[in-house]
Amino acid sequence: MSTDTVSTVVPDERIQRLNPVAAFIRRVREGQLGVIPVIFALIVIVIVFQSINHNFVSPSNLVNLSTQVAYVGMLALAINFILLLGEIDLSLAQLGGLCASLLGVLMLRHGMNPLLAVLIMLGFGVLVGLVQGWFFAVVGIPAFVVTLAGLLAYTGLTLTILGTQKNLSMSDTFAADLANFYFPAPVAYTFGVIVVGCYLIGQLVGAIRRRRAGLQSSSYVAIGIRSVILAAVLFAFLITVNYDFGLALPFFALGVVAILVDLMLRKTKYGRAIYAVGGNVEAARRSGIRVTAVRISVFMIAGLLAAFFGLIKAGVTTNAGSTLVGTQDLLNAIAAAVIGGTSLFGGRGSAWAPVLGALVVGSINNGLYLIGFNSDAQQIITALVLLAAVVLDALSRRGQRNVGR
Repeated sequence: MSTDTVSTVVPDERIQRLNPVAAFIRRVREGQLGVIPVIFALIVIVIVFQSINHNFVSPSNLVNLSTQVAYVGMLALAINFILLLGEIDLSLAQLGGLCASLLGVLMLRHGMNPLLAVLIMLGFGVLVGLVQGWFFAVVGIPAFVVTLAGLLAYTGLTLTILGTQKNLSMSDTFAADLANFYFPAPVAYTFGVIVVGCYLIGQLVGAIRRRRAGLQSSSYVAIGIRSVILAAVLFAFLITVNYDFGLALPFFALGVVAILVDLMLRKTKYGRAIYAVGGNVEAARRSGIRVTAVRISVFMIAGLLAAFFGLIKAGVTTNAGSTLVGTQDLLNAIAAAVIGGTSLFGGRGSAWAPVLGALVVGSINNGLYLIGFNSDAQQIITALVLLAAVVLDALSRRGQRNVGR
């Protein structure tokens, strides 16, 4: 091989080690911003509302906010799965309400064992997801139509299950006890240490593996900085809430579910198949992925998470009646997933997108409430943030097309 030939070889910049500024510019150009916009939005929201009302980051308000974010985030996680397929599900909030009503009726009116009742409600959510997924993936009915029919049907079923008494209080049930359980401070700090430690180890292991494979990876300094920032934010939150009741179980449960979903999406073959189906169905089918099975299973997972949403919200609000859920729950959850960075067009998003988006939506609503705005203003501002997120998503996709991704 001649010297001239060697000199013409241009290495792919994607495997070059770039400095942080150059790497950031490249990510912007390629539309690979990840969670950076939503984290930036959260910082702005905290600064603005705290400067207007000093109670925004007070211990009691953070405890309330975390509890509200817990059930919004759980429903957003459910919708996130459907969005990853490039589809939409209009029935998940109402399904969660139906599951909660089923749980309340079984426990309070039929005296069923709480554990058995919970298993039945969770199984019911999975079964409904299976049926809806079958109509979508096998029969070929658009998900929008299937879930719209589901929305109407679950509303009627909820009223039928409740019978003549549409109100069903859950105040004396284990659901309310769980929703109002707060971890002691030492336990909460232990959870914080575990989360930061696992994050640091996971990042280091991933960087080492990528370097051994000759791929671009984060520097150890960058990993250390991110870990310190995570630790600072997490422990600042834990220290603050421990001045009040402490870390609420529903918010802890949301974090655990998000971690499990994150590991499944990033580390398993099944998770990668979901992205592949959402990104390009035909390419996924030709590569050997069982598209129908993936689609049905995703609807089943979403049904399960919707049931969890119903359980948490019934416990937090001590209500399993017909007024437990409304259209606003669904819209907030969809907005949370999209604001967090999940694409409406499928194939792009993460488990943390709906959680971060739920924090944004919850913080906006909470902050506006503290400064005296009514629900109308909250919806308008949330809609503007959602519109900005969709525009950013469209620009990101354009950037990816420009670089051939």
